Amino acid sequence: MASTLERLLARAGVVGRPAILDGGFGQLLADEAPELDLSDGLWASGVAVRSPGMVRAIHRRFLEAGADIISTATYQASAQGYVAAGIAADEAAADNVMAAALEIAVDARNEHMSRTPVCSRPLIAASLGSIGATLSNLSEYTGDYGHGMTETNIRKFHLQRLLLLARCLQMPRLREQIDLVAIETIPSLMETSAVVSALHDLSQRRVELPPTWISFTASTDGCVGHGEPIEA
Repeated sequence: MASTLERLLARAGVVGRPAILDGGFGQLLADEAPELDLSDGLWASGVAVRSPGMVRAIHRRFLEAGADIISTATYQASAQGYVAAGIAADEAAADNVMAAALEIAVDARNEHMSRTPVCSRPLIAASLGSIGATLSNLSEYTGDYGHGMTETNIRKFHLQRLLLLARCLQMPRLREQIDLVAIETIPSLMETSAVVSALHDLSQRRVELPPTWISFTASTDGCVGHGEPIEA
């Protein structure tokens, strides 16, 4: 019996071959549009608010290049980050900010499909980075968050952001539009445990999300960024 992911990929035309993902969204923005202000620490998540047309164009470039899955410009997004950057007035207003960023990818897919009528429906993954991705110190690659950062702190961060995403996906304009959740650049087993615990909490609350994957940063062969063996 095919898994949920296999069924999703089949609907996107991915059968008998690897799926093609996009990648390097923030770096592409920096390279292609050096005049953009990326100083708020949100990278593409901030540009999605200030220059949505630029983000939509990059989504479409990935689709035109053959991506089966595109990721939303929400990797650094969080309610606290939006407020700190002055993008949202308060944490309650962050729902609409994130929803608008998610909708850019949906619009890009719709535009692509209208211009390529014979193509299958590409998938959209809501991108969420590690807590280190919000700290602007590259710690998402090392997991060196400092002694004050506990698994409880990290779990709370991921739970709050997953709840934010879940609320966005219940908005009428986004229902059944986001196919996957990509929790990315996790550098340590401690943060992995915190993420899994947060996802379990959502399940206990009967909060539904699309199928979710977790990806890791690596330091050496077989080890995550913080140094623990990946198979642990």
